[in-house]
Amino acid sequence: MCTDCRRTCQACGDPCCYEDVYYPYGDDSDEPFCPGCSEERHSEPQYLSPYAGNAKARDPFTFGLEIEVEGGHDQDALKNSLLIAGWCLDGSMHEEGSLEYQTNPLTADPGTLRDLHALVDGIRPDMEQEHSGGHMHLSRTARQRASRWYWALSGLDDHQADDLNMRHMKPLENSWCRLSHGHYGSKFCAVNDEHCDTIELRTFGPWHHGTAGKLIPAITWAHTMWRCFQHSEPGTLRATDIQAMSRTAYRAAMPAPLPISERLAVRRREEVTV
Repeated sequence: MCTDCRRTCQACGDPCCYEDVYYPYGDDSDEPFCPGCSEERHSEPQYLSPYAGNAKARDPFTFGLEIEVEGGHDQDALKNSLLIAGWCLDGSMHEEGSLEYQTNPLTADPGTLRDLHALVDGIRPDMEQEHSGGHMHLSRTARQRASRWYWALSGLDDHQADDLNMRHMKPLENSWCRLSHGHYGSKFCAVNDEHCDTIELRTFGPWHHGTAGKLIPAITWAHTMWRCFQHSEPGTLRATDIQAMSRTAYRAAMPAPLPISERLAVRRREEVTV
């Protein structure tokens, strides 16, 4: 290879042609990966719709997650999961072993939620997840508007948002998911309206073993709000209506507390274990 064509893989150090290299962040000023090393760090998503071939499905609800994991973790468990459509490096995470995984469009049926919870619960990174997130994409229709989702998020208080693994109530700590009224076209907003097929909620924190208990409530809240919007014509909901609906959806999404007798039994088992 001539000097102009030659590139060096940042992972293995082997020479390769500039036509074959992969730039992880889409910027050719970064150091590239050779084809072999790029396969470990990049797999273009091949999304599989759960409604493919169903001619009766009309504006069905689907959701998908971007699961960012910073640092070392069990990559094979995620890459081999049927729930995962692809993975790539993410510019916000630079630790060795960091990857972002994209799920397929998923439904909220109990079996899918159970499998997704098990997958997330098995993610046990070897470092703090300070720069990772878990964005949620919701299927777009004419009634799924970014402004409606803005008011849905704004209706939650700090405690409620934290119960759903949301971070938009702490703008000083999370400048990449600000709750911005009237501005929804940025990677730094809690509600991102830039995608053709989905509304992206960027407020969610990282999904892993430590936050797995918040996953099903978060999806249930989003599903409930999506259904509410689908049954409401544009211009028929006031901001205060949406905020009240959001708080109701939060309460419905949270697991019912255990009876006192069961809580005492759990406490006794924990004391015996200690």
